[in-house]
Amino acid sequence: MRKVIYLITICAGLVLSSATITAPKVPSSKKIVDLALIYHGGAQRVHWNAEALKHYVYRNNEKKTDWLYDGFLFLEFSAKINGEQVDFEYNNGLRGGRGATKKDWQWLLERTFAPQEGPKAVEHILDSLAKNKIFPPFRRRAVFALPLPIFEQRNWGELSGKSLDFTDVKDRAQAMIWYIDQVREHWRKSNIKHLDFGGFYWTHEAVFDKHNDKELVRLVKAYLEKINEPLSWIPYYGAENSPFWKEIGFDVAYQQPNYFFEVKTPMEILTGAIRFAQDNKLSLEMEYDGRVDQPEFRKKFYEYLEKFDDAKAWNKLPIAYYDGDGAWYHMSLSKDVEMQKMKNRLGDIIVKRQLNYQHIANTWE
Repeated sequence: MRKVIYLITICAGLVLSSATITAPKVPSSKKIVDLALIYHGGAQRVHWNAEALKHYVYRNNEKKTDWLYDGFLFLEFSAKINGEQVDFEYNNGLRGGRGATKKDWQWLLERTFAPQEGPKAVEHILDSLAKNKIFPPFRRRAVFALPLPIFEQRNWGELSGKSLDFTDVKDRAQAMIWYIDQVREHWRKSNIKHLDFGGFYWTHEAVFDKHNDKELVRLVKAYLEKINEPLSWIPYYGAENSPFWKEIGFDVAYQQPNYFFEVKTPMEILTGAIRFAQDNKLSLEMEYDGRVDQPEFRKKFYEYLEKFDDAKAWNKLPIAYYDGDGAWYHMSLSKDVEMQKMKNRLGDIIVKRQLNYQHIANTWE
């Protein structure tokens, strides 16, 4: 009997030891060094399943796994719902659709957490890698964009039996806090194990005084502080109140240079945006889209890399990456030599930054 007990004890110890080896505790982090913008929701978007998103999570390099983006921002600002264009934020007015209602916000929640898509797809990728004993150096994080109540909208819907009026900043904040709670509840029910919750993103790219937006940010931020969740922002170059991002209530802000999108945009826009970010302690956004297959836009792509390098941004700043709804994915699939060169050049930068994560994370406040 003692031999049986002894053997059982030994076997149990081996199982425990094996589990410890194959499933190490991956360190967590409250900071994101490389944040990929994933436009996820509308039917016009890339189908963000595991097959598409794996190109953002890692790359294979001579039988070695290189880790890429450590943060994933899931956002949508406009989508067609039942044949009607619906806007989830405003930018000096609507983007061509009608203002989203509570029912539309609920639709967006379901799309964000759709089975085998978005954050659940990233979870599936990380789980599959873990089963092959491949673990990231620290845990990856998911960030969720907040739909913005359309200023002066009065038909959004009800909360606690009250019809909300978005001329009232408190009603606007109440709707956003409701959405925050809904996201957190969807996350809890998703039973995600390998991906950390990384907070929320302010979708509107400016903070307008005329709409009392600063008070809206303050009210939402006060609630986020209670639940210990950060709030990030990516203002366009010259956006109202962008120099005061920290005082307003954002934990991290990334400056859009807005240089890539027009061929004739002068270099002074890129270098000016970088100087503005330095002067006001913002991080930066890397920008490109599917037009990188054209020589004139490919040139701009490389100019971002070079000017960021000149500013030491790659060495010390968190960076957000706008790829125009999936350009990185398409570059990863492309057999074109120039597209592969661009993917490898930027990929090498990100891989190096991930290896240097602790230094970068400790450099910025």
